[in-house]
Amino acid sequence: MDAVESALLAEDRAATQAASERVIGGLMTVLGAPPVRVEVLAARPHARWGELHERGRRPKIQLWMRTAKQKRVVAFRTYLRTLLHEVGHHLDYTVLRLEESYHTEGFYKRESSLFHQLVTDLRRSAMPTMEEYAKQPREQRLKRLERTADELAGAIRGQSDAALARRPDAKNWAPKEVVCHLRDTEELFKARFDTILATDNPPIAPPDPDRWAEERQYLRNDAGEAAGAFRRRREETLAFMKKLASADWERGGTHPVRGKVTLDAFLTLMAWHDDNHLDQLRRALEGKA
Repeated sequence: MDAVESALLAEDRAATQAASERVIGGLMTVLGAPPVRVEVLAARPHARWGELHERGRRPKIQLWMRTAKQKRVVAFRTYLRTLLHEVGHHLDYTVLRLEESYHTEGFYKRESSLFHQLVTDLRRSAMPTMEEYAKQPREQRLKRLERTADELAGAIRGQSDAALARRPDAKNWAPKEVVCHLRDTEELFKARFDTILATDNPPIAPPDPDRWAEERQYLRNDAGEAAGAFRRRREETLAFMKKLASADWERGGTHPVRGKVTLDAFLTLMAWHDDNHLDQLRRALEGKA
């Protein structure tokens, strides 16, 4: 569950979808229920938060991570309850074999039971959450950033271009798209840092990674070259960070949703971001979303 919450906080649609599918996949296995896909899209054009599509060989829960009017990322608990609400309908149809799934008192009790069990029992991850990274000494977080270029190169070494360009499904990125995302995000981070040092509390515009992937034609990029460009940019980022004075780490910019984000908070985000996308890359190479 920490991975879902962290992905929402980072406004990362792909990571939110992948983390949600892992949680629901495990839940369906435990409950002995048929699998159900999770698809996370951008802002919903109306007030409804989620829908269950039961037609087809594999049902799908479709969610929107931003509010319809203000386009703000929905709170973690609201998102989770919406996800589990649609899971409840899926269980009604596939496990209880009901012809219709009504919003009865029992339905809402099952939804609440699942919510509390997941929040209290499954809030653990093999990777540190952003909250856990924030508690680490700065030097430890910097060392995490130092390892990423080697881990990225190792993950794609020996892989054919066909394997690197193969998406696990229609919505999730291929391995080379993940590499290109890391390359371009690193450039964005460095540009933000330069602006923060040059300007007092500048505005921070959130990126649109899915648009980047399409407009910059990530699937046509060479993954090895992209990984090399990431390494060079990461070295520049680390050199910049290691020269910062103690007071500079508290400088920041204003994000439209998250408020002020300091350079120290960016370091935390980058450590988590590296972990998340390296995991996504490895899963994509295995054909997993």
